[in-house]
Amino acid sequence: MNDIDGGKSLALAGSLGNPLRWLAVLMVIPLLGVIVALTVVSTHAAAPKASFMPLAMLLAPAIILITTMVVIRSLRRAGVSVDQGELVVNIGLGRAKRVRLSSLHARGLQTVDLNERKELKPLIRTWGTSLPGFSAGWFRLRNGEKAVCVLLDRHRVSYLRSDEDNLSLLLSLAEPEKLRALLER
Repeated sequence: MNDIDGGKSLALAGSLGNPLRWLAVLMVIPLLGVIVALTVVSTHAAAPKASFMPLAMLLAPAIILITTMVVIRSLRRAGVSVDQGELVVNIGLGRAKRVRLSSLHARGLQTVDLNERKELKPLIRTWGTSLPGFSAGWFRLRNGEKAVCVLLDRHRVSYLRSDEDNLSLLLSLAEPEKLRALLER
């Protein structure tokens, strides 16, 4: 992290442990439901033996597994970095949002607690990933602003506003001072 403006990553505050545990629970429940439903249908005396059962018994768990892998990949890719005078916010899905540091300079960086500043809480996700303890993507905030968020810890969130495209950024940065120093240059 010596040369932060040379393409270095800004560490996120919080842990992926809790969101990953929620993901495991959220994916095991439908998997068990599918297995139980297929077992009941295949063993029910009144039901004719359907030829689709072996395919369904393989396809349903495969779809759930693929979905889980996509979400895990998204969780691991999400992050924030600074590269060539731009703040790069990778939400895990799709392309990273790049915002010139100069467009963030005028309003600076505020550190907020989303439990106190309820108007800044993400309300509607338009693109991205959300699990309990993790939100990354494009959102509409309660105050109507459009925002790009990468949130693991909602108690100490870096809030920035871009003059360039009227966009807000909510980021769970472990050391927001590093970004603040770049903005003050």
